[in-house]
Amino acid sequence: MVERAVALCALLFLAACSGTADLRKAELAELAGWLPGNYEGADASIAFVPIYAPFISDNVFFTEETRLRAGRGEVSQRIVAFEVIDKQIVQASYLLADPARWRAGLQHPDLFKGLMEADLKLLAGCEMLWVKDKEHSRFVGANDRKSCRSSRPGSGLAFLDSRAEITADDYARSERYFDAAGRQLAGAQDETLDRFRRQ
Repeated sequence: MVERAVALCALLFLAACSGTADLRKAELAELAGWLPGNYEGADASIAFVPIYAPFISDNVFFTEETRLRAGRGEVSQRIVAFEVIDKQIVQASYLLADPARWRAGLQHPDLFKGLMEADLKLLAGCEMLWVKDKEHSRFVGANDRKSCRSSRPGSGLAFLDSRAEITADDYARSERYFDAAGRQLAGAQDETLDRFRRQ
């Protein structure tokens, strides 16, 4: 009788774990459905386009940001990939080794069918964990600043604190840089997110 009870408890535990993983996969499908598109902010625009790169994940996007600085446009590109790992939605980000090669990526996402591992540099330690905020119909993501060393625009490496939100209508994010002592070097002084409206 005791063995049966233990076996039943084990089965219920496995079913609960499986249910959680299935729920996260359903949430990831929703997030991946919301993300693609063009977004406009106060002084920047961001676009996300799904690409085919199964060696990374089933949910991979090319993202390109154009920001006005000193009267001219600066363009930055990344590859972002989402996966359910240990029952959590995890976003990995990659820099492109040769950004000019992918300049037409927004208009021609088929270009990325030639993407290989050598074309990418993983931003190790900068993974974001995403959770669904059902009350506000949004997904909220954040990284662990202590493990994320990233190049600061116009300067050297610093610790990056990154936060983001995705809804069906907009995308928002904040990037703040800190030194090893915890002093802020760049970014908004508070945790206010820059908002970008879907076009």
